Amino acid sequence: MKNRNNILVINPGSTSTKIAIFVNNQLHKKAEFTHDSSINQLDYRYNLIKRWVEKEFNLKDIDAIVGRGGLLKPIKSGVYKINKKIVTDLYKAKYGEHASNLGALIADKFSKLLKAPAFIVDPVTVDELIPEARITGLASIKRKSIFHALNQKAVAKRFAEKIKKPYRQLNLIVAHLGGGITIGAHKAGKVVEVNNGLEEGPFTPERAGNLPIAELIKL
Repeated sequence: MKNRNNILVINPGSTSTKIAIFVNNQLHKKAEFTHDSSINQLDYRYNLIKRWVEKEFNLKDIDAIVGRGGLLKPIKSGVYKINKKIVTDLYKAKYGEHASNLGALIADKFSKLLKAPAFIVDPVTVDELIPEARITGLASIKRKSIFHALNQKAVAKRFAEKIKKPYRQLNLIVAHLGGGITIGAHKAGKVVEVNNGLEEGPFTPERAGNLPIAELIKL
């Protein structure tokens, strides 16, 4: 019997899509394509990935698909099977527009084509904030958890493996440095404090970051 462990991984960004095929947990092939982030790019990106997989691998041998999780309701860290509710919320951008929304949508199209399960892992709305981390200067406004959860969790767990200690026993500061920047405090396996990657933190190539309120109002 075939050892079913061929996984197609899809990571859409604002100007690119990174894709990879893992065979028995080992990287087999990878590629990166550049383009726009509009939801209208869904079919274009899907067909681009499909052609690449057909060229580099036997498409029918893909056993599972994993897409980057997008802007969903606040949820716990973990692996989620893509369902109709996830697809509908992302397609309608119920919780906001973001390039990562395309991850689950593309994965779902491959799932239907191949009759294979599709998943998202640690989407950007993973919420493990402690109550104190939600407090702002206005009682009516609460801070939200929106950050590069997938990368932060993966790096933290990789570090834990490297030093041979359980992630849930470590207290870490993890920084994602990219088009957006998020810096998280990981305590015993949970991100208890992190800047909102869309609205807070340092300025970046794609984010204004924290701004002086009075000066902003004058604009």
